[in-house]
Amino acid sequence: MRNLQYICFVLLIATVAGCIPSQSLTEGEIDRYWYLQADAWGQAKRQTFELAGRQLPSRWLLRQEPSLIWSTVSIVRAIDKLKEGSEEFDAAVSPAHASMMLTVLSDLRTTIEDLREIADPETRKTPGKWASAVAEVLVSVEKISRAAASEDERADEKKPGDPLGWSAGPMIQMLTAYLNERSKGNLLAGMEPDQVGQLREVLAQMVLRVSFAAAGKQDPPALRETVTKMMREAKRPETLEKSLTKTLLKEAEQAPPAKSGSQLKGLLSGAFAIAPRMLEVLEMFIRQWDRVDSMLIEFRYGNKDQPIVSVTLKVKPGRQLRLANLHFMQPAIVFRGGTRITVQPTEAHTEETVVLFKPLEGGRVEVKFEGILYGLVRLLALPVDDAALREVRVLSASGPAGRLTGVTILMDATGSRKDPRRIMTFQDVRTTRILRTAFDIRKLPQKTEQIFNYITPSRRYTYRRTKTSNSLKGPR
Repeated sequence: MRNLQYICFVLLIATVAGCIPSQSLTEGEIDRYWYLQADAWGQAKRQTFELAGRQLPSRWLLRQEPSLIWSTVSIVRAIDKLKEGSEEFDAAVSPAHASMMLTVLSDLRTTIEDLREIADPETRKTPGKWASAVAEVLVSVEKISRAAASEDERADEKKPGDPLGWSAGPMIQMLTAYLNERSKGNLLAGMEPDQVGQLREVLAQMVLRVSFAAAGKQDPPALRETVTKMMREAKRPETLEKSLTKTLLKEAEQAPPAKSGSQLKGLLSGAFAIAPRMLEVLEMFIRQWDRVDSMLIEFRYGNKDQPIVSVTLKVKPGRQLRLANLHFMQPAIVFRGGTRITVQPTEAHTEETVVLFKPLEGGRVEVKFEGILYGLVRLLALPVDDAALREVRVLSASGPAGRLTGVTILMDATGSRKDPRRIMTFQDVRTTRILRTAFDIRKLPQKTEQIFNYITPSRRYTYRRTKTSNSLKGPR
C-alpha cells in the first residue's frame, strides 16, 4: 500500500510539473494497438468435471438471500444435491454466509500463492526449508478445512461444523476441480470417489503433489493418508508444523525421482498464476454481496479444448458494484445491471489471458477515473475520460531473468464525439539475478520498472518509474 501511495505521489508531482512524456500518433496508428478478441463463449462446448468417477457441475449459481435461516437450508440442500451428482449447484447465500466465505477464500488465495512460491523452480530450497514451507501450507489447509467443511465431513471427528463456513466448501471444490482439469487430471489422480468430496483430502493432495513435483520427487501413495490423519487429530492446527516438517523431510528423502516426461509443473504454471487473481476478484464481488442479486459461474471448452470461464453478474437495481486497486494505477471498474464476464486464452496462444465484458439486459460496465490524483491528471496532463469497458488482457510471465506482469484495458470513451477508442496499459517488469550458495538458490532483485501508457487516437502518453538494486532490498 505504501508503495502504491509513493507511486501516486510521484505521478502527481510529474503531472503538476508537466513532465509526462507524450508523442503524437499518425492517423490510423491506433489500429496497430487496438484489437478486440472474438467472444468464444457462444461456440464453446459445455464442460463437465469428473473426479474419481464423481460428477461435478459446470454451473455454479449463487443467489442473494437476506435470511440467514433460509440461506442455511438452501446451502445444505445444494450440498446434498452436489453429492448426488447434480448438473448445477444452486444456493442462496446470506450476507453472513458471504462474510465467512470471503474469509475462507482469502485464506485459500494466500495458500495457493505460497504453494506457487514453493513450485517456483528459481527459488529452490534445502530439503529442510522445503519441508518447513510445505508444512506451513498444510497448516493453512487444515485451518481452511475446519472453517469450510460440512457437517457430514466432520461427523467422524465428533466436532460440530460451522454452518456459516459451509458455503465456502463448494467454491473450493469448484476451484480444485478447475485446477485438476488444467493439469489434465494429474493433480488429483489416485483419489477415491468418497475422498474427492472431502476438503482436507483434496487440498492436502493438491499441496503434496505440487510440492513433491517441484522437488523433483514422486509423492508417496500413502503420504496423504498419513498427513491428513495428523491434521485431523490435531487439537489446534498451529501445533502441526513441527511434526509435519519431520514427516515430510523423511518421506522426501526416501521418495523416488519424478517420472521422466512429467508435465505437472508446466501444466499448472499458468493456472496457478491466474487462480489467485481470479480469487481476488471473486472476493471483491463477495465483499459487496449486499448489492448483488445473483452470480453464475460456468465452465466450457473452447477451441482446442482450451478452458473458458464465464461469470454472469447481476447487480440489484439502483445499486453498483466496484472493482478497484487490483493493479498499479488501475481506475475503478463499475458494474450496473447485468454483465457477462468471460475469461479465455488469447487467439494468438500467448501467455495472455483475455477478459471480455458483455452488458446484459441494459447493464453497463464503466471505467471511472476518480479521486484527486486522476482529477489533477485530467486537468493538467492526460485527457483521461470515463469509458465503457470492452476488454482486459492480463499477462504474467516469469523466467530466470525475472518476472513480467502486464495489464491492458481497451475501452470506449463515453464523452467522445470522434473516435472513442482508448487504451491503457500497465507493465511491471522485475529483473533478478540468481544467487547460488552451498545451501540454497535465491533470486535477488536487480531492477524494477513500472510503465504506464494511455493511448488515444491522436496521442500516446507514457510514465515510467525505475528502481535499481541500490534501492531494492533483497531477501534476508
